[in-house]
Amino acid sequence: MTQWSFRLPFAAIMAFAVSACGARNAALPASSIPMQFQRIQSDVTRVPIYGSGTTVYTLGDGGANSAGVADMRLGVDGKLYYATTSQNIGSLSGEIGKFDLTTRTQTFQAVSYTPSFIDETSNGSVWVEEFDNASGTPTIDKYAGIGGTDTPISIPVGPLSPGGINGLIGGLAIGADGELWFGVGNFGKGGDTVGEINQTTDAVKLYPLTTPPGGNPPTSSWLVLGADKHIWATDGDNDGVDRVASSGASKGTSSFTQFPQGPYGPPDYPSAAGIAAGGDSKIYAAVPFLGTSTGEGALDSGPAKAAPSFASLALPSIGIEPIVVAAGSGKIYFLDFHFGGLGIYDIANKKIVVLPTPTLAAGSGIIVDGIGVPWVSCVTASKAACIERIALTATWAVYPSVKVNLYLKDPNGNPLPPGLIGMGETGNSGPFTVTSSNPKICTASVISGFDHNIRVNPVIAGKCTLSVTDAHARTVKVFVTVINGSGNPQARVPRVRVGAAPRLHGAVSVSS
Repeated sequence: MTQWSFRLPFAAIMAFAVSACGARNAALPASSIPMQFQRIQSDVTRVPIYGSGTTVYTLGDGGANSAGVADMRLGVDGKLYYATTSQNIGSLSGEIGKFDLTTRTQTFQAVSYTPSFIDETSNGSVWVEEFDNASGTPTIDKYAGIGGTDTPISIPVGPLSPGGINGLIGGLAIGADGELWFGVGNFGKGGDTVGEINQTTDAVKLYPLTTPPGGNPPTSSWLVLGADKHIWATDGDNDGVDRVASSGASKGTSSFTQFPQGPYGPPDYPSAAGIAAGGDSKIYAAVPFLGTSTGEGALDSGPAKAAPSFASLALPSIGIEPIVVAAGSGKIYFLDFHFGGLGIYDIANKKIVVLPTPTLAAGSGIIVDGIGVPWVSCVTASKAACIERIALTATWAVYPSVKVNLYLKDPNGNPLPPGLIGMGETGNSGPFTVTSSNPKICTASVISGFDHNIRVNPVIAGKCTLSVTDAHARTVKVFVTVINGSGNPQARVPRVRVGAAPRLHGAVSVSS
C-alpha cells in the first residue's frame, strides 16, 4: 500500500499558516490534540456500493498541474470556476478552468504561475490572483474567459512574504458598486490592505485596514459581500473580520470585529479563514485552530451590520475543523478538514452533521449550485484534484458508505481511534439509534448532541454489521470490516507547526 501526503493548497493554508508564521520569528508549538477519530474508508475494492449519492469529477488534465484545488467559485454565469496547483511544492505552475454543472463538461488551461483565488464576473471576465510567479510582481490576471486573452494587472504592494512568496492570497468578491474587490492576504508592505479593480479601466485602488489595539498587522483573507452591501474580509492574523464600505462616499472605510475565540494567540491560535453570507442576513466564518490542545476549530456567525457581535455555534468536541464555507437553501455548508468531508449547519433547527465523503474532501473549495446542491473540492486516490457533488435527498443515506473498513493500528503499530459515519439528508429523520451485531468486533454509539453522526469503535479484527434506525423505524445496515494490519486509514493527526514552511502545513495522509 503506497502512502503519500496531500498538502492543502496555499489558499486553504493562507489564513492559518502564512498568517501564523510570517509575522513571528518563533515556531508555534506542535498540536497536542490526540487522533480522536480515524477516517473510515469506503470498501470499494471488494464491493463498489456507496450508501450515499455522490459523484466525483476530475478537474483539468488530472496531471501534475492539477493536484489540489486552490479555489473554486460559482461564476455569475452559473458555472464553476476553479484554480488548481501543482503536486510539486514550489512549482510555478497550475491550471484554471470552467466546469459546467449541468453538462458536466469543462474547459481549462495551464498557467505559468501558482494560481490562488478565482472568480468570473458579469462581463465574462475571469479573474485570477497569482500566489507566486517568476517576475516577483504581485499580479491579478484578467482573462477574456478560460482560454481567452490574458491581461495581467500589477497590484502596487510589496515586497510581501519573507522567503520569496510574492503573490496574493486574499480572496475576491464583487462589491456593491459592481467592481472587483480583492484581499492581499500576505505580509510585508501592502499586506494590510484590501483593494478594488475597475472592471472597465483595470485601474487599481487600495484601502488600508487598521491594526486592532494590541493586535497584529491585518491580513485580509477570504472576502464576501454581505447583505449590508459591505465587503467582509476575514483577518487570519487577528482572528476577526474587517467590514469595508464598498460603495458611496465612505468607500474603503473599515472597522474590525474580534471573533469570540480570539484574539490570535496561545493556547489555541485561532485564525479566521473562509467566510460566507447566509440567507438569514448573517455572516458565517470558518476558524481553524493552530497548535490546539482543546479542539480543532470554530464556526462563528454574526449579523451583517455595523458593530456586529459574533458568536460561535455549538460544535461537538470531536475535533471539527471548518476551513471554507458556503450558503444555500437555508443551510451553511463547510468543508471540514478533520474528517475530510462536508459539514452542514441547518439554520432553522440549529443542527450540525459532518459527512465523511467517499472521496477525501480536501483543498479550498465549496460551492452550492443553482438548485441547492453542495459541491466540495477533493483529491482522488491517483492524487488528482477533483470536485464531489453531494446529492442529498429526503431519504437519508450513510456517509461515506454502507460498506466500510476500520483499522486497529497505524503503520507504526500505534492503536487507532474510532471512526465516524454520518447520515445525510435534506430533512431530519432523527434521532437515530444504532446497534452492533457483534460488540466483540466493533461497537457504535450515536454522538450526544450530534444525532446524525455515529462513533464506530474497532475492537478486534473481524466483521460486524451496524443497524442504524431512524425515528420512523427505517433501518439501514452498515457492514464494517475491522483490519489488524499496517494500512493507512487516513487518520487525522496533530499538525506540526513549522514557522519557516507555511506550504507544508496541514498534511493529510492518504492511501492508494
